[in-house]
Amino acid sequence: MVEFEDLIEELDKLGEKERSKEIEKVAKDCVCPHCPSYNECADKKLEYAFCITGKSDGCIETELGCLCPTCPLAQEYQIGVMYNFYCIRGSEKEQKVN
Repeated sequence: MVEFEDLIEELDKLGEKERSKEIEKVAKDCVCPHCPSYNECADKKLEYAFCITGKSDGCIETELGCLCPTCPLAQEYQIGVMYNFYCIRGSEKEQKVN
């Protein structure tokens, strides 16, 4: 979990362009596009890595199933079990605060 918090801290220091590039690198194994809750709208907006980026921007509104606990990204950073459905409920960081 500490590694994930360090990742978020580093990402928060970056400008938008650099942050997007780093998220793309980290999210190479992201399973969001394969999740039952993921939809065509999210795909068109290239939404993914919700554990980092937070809720979907108006695309995903229904919890149809969650792959967060099985995601290689979540497993690498030891997240996704206590908090999940990031696409609807918010990022790991947002859910921990609430």
